Amino acid sequence: MFILEQGCARAMSEIRFVDRNVELKALKEFCSSFRALPLYVYGPEGCGKTRLLKEFINLFNEYFGDEGIAIYIDALARKGIDEAVMGSLNMDVKALRRVALEAIKDLNLPLGHALAESIGSLMDMIAEKLFRRKLEDKYVVIAIDDVVKSIGMNEVEKYIKWLYETMWKLSQEYRPRALNFIVTTSEGQSLELISRHRHAGISILWNLDRKSFEELFHELNPPDDVDYEDVWRLIGGNPGKLIELAKKYSWNIDMWFKSLLRRLRPLAFKIASRNLTEELKLLIENPDNTWHRASPRMEELYRILVNENLFMYKWHYTIDQREIPEDNSIGVGRYYAWQIPAYREALKQLVED
Repeated sequence: MFILEQGCARAMSEIRFVDRNVELKALKEFCSSFRALPLYVYGPEGCGKTRLLKEFINLFNEYFGDEGIAIYIDALARKGIDEAVMGSLNMDVKALRRVALEAIKDLNLPLGHALAESIGSLMDMIAEKLFRRKLEDKYVVIAIDDVVKSIGMNEVEKYIKWLYETMWKLSQEYRPRALNFIVTTSEGQSLELISRHRHAGISILWNLDRKSFEELFHELNPPDDVDYEDVWRLIGGNPGKLIELAKKYSWNIDMWFKSLLRRLRPLAFKIASRNLTEELKLLIENPDNTWHRASPRMEELYRILVNENLFMYKWHYTIDQREIPEDNSIGVGRYYAWQIPAYREALKQLVED
């Protein structure tokens, strides 16, 4: 699965960036002053969090001029520092990566994990070696991508608290115009843990809307016999899944869906073995039945689906302070949603089999 996601990420990086202007504007506004809390961005797997962050880092100097300092860290990186770290266009990226390696030289951890755990010392070394400690007029952001998969669910609460404290410490020490942290994850289970505390602000990055998704669909040059509406009904705006369909499955929707059925059959067995099939049928009918038909059994099913990254609680604001629009035709309720409609359809077929 990780190899596939990395492959899709590489494919996505070669495709023209499609309409996240509202989110980019919101991130620019967020970074224009010190926000007191790290921004914790959750979104479905494949919704485009990594691509959005990298585009934002590349545009940071356009937004804030030479006073902008932006650093991206891939917390899942294992292969090399070029993969793990990038900086805004005004930075000497080779020097940045040398400093990053020096900051983690004593840590016996995977590369991305080590970087995520070394934000404080990394920022100290960047300030000292690249900017001679002169950060007073700077706008600084550090974006840490996919942090929960890297550090583990059991550590996420402690990590976010530490990040919050580190952000305040660095801000008081270097006194930049703005210093902010952005953290992303696809692990819905972490939202409940983070929302217990006051150490981060939670936002959602959702899939593309119908118009933007259609633009990406045509950008990928589908064959004439592939109908956009069929793809929308299955994928519901998720750019990563669309790229997977195009690049790995050569637009063979039937093969793509059968692969999904094979992947989800063990989960369907788990649900059936726990006698949760009727609860599943209720969520297939309407994701908001999580709430409307709440019960201990429904809660058990909900946690299973969230832990598998198929289903989510969506009643948080998006990065640009909107609510995700309700659309039950693709499995999106007012409070809860299937991450893509194909998950709902696949489980429906499996429980009816």
